[in-house]
Amino acid sequence: MTETTTAYDPWLRWIHWATAVLFIAAMLIGLYCGLQPAGTSPRRELLEVHKSLGITLFLLALLRVIVRARTMAPPAPATFSAAVRALSQLNHWALYALLLVMPVTGYMFSSAGGYSLRYFGTFSWPRLFAGDKAVAHAGEIAHDTLAYVVYLVVGLHIAATLWHEFVKKDETLARMWPRR
Repeated sequence: MTETTTAYDPWLRWIHWATAVLFIAAMLIGLYCGLQPAGTSPRRELLEVHKSLGITLFLLALLRVIVRARTMAPPAPATFSAAVRALSQLNHWALYALLLVMPVTGYMFSSAGGYSLRYFGTFSWPRLFAGDKAVAHAGEIAHDTLAYVVYLVVGLHIAATLWHEFVKKDETLARMWPRR
């Protein structure tokens, strides 16, 4: 098969790796901030970066959905069983959902809770839920709870990729790896 039939579209590969780097950075910052006392420095400043990364990831996810809808995915390797294909699709749909939902819940929490919504220190996003304690609480609970789902789903995605690359050696990673 040629690259065009075995690999994802170059735009999707670029978006994937940009998303991966930003997603992991946002996760690590979120984890670190969760361990620090509220209102302290550098927690406040890092949360600003975390929120800005979240908005960027949301916009990248929208772009990814658009590009993905306009391009064909390469067929799964012939070595994939029906169960592996189904689990792979489930994991990918979960990742898409989390990339869209996590920033929304974070925005709900920050907007309604009166927290800063500065985007990398340049401008502030509008507060659509200003002062709504119920929305702030729901956003906080959802964001904090879904964080554990993120750790699980991303961990499974990375573990499956490494398993396929180094144990199965079925070139699954090559489908998304940037071309030389």
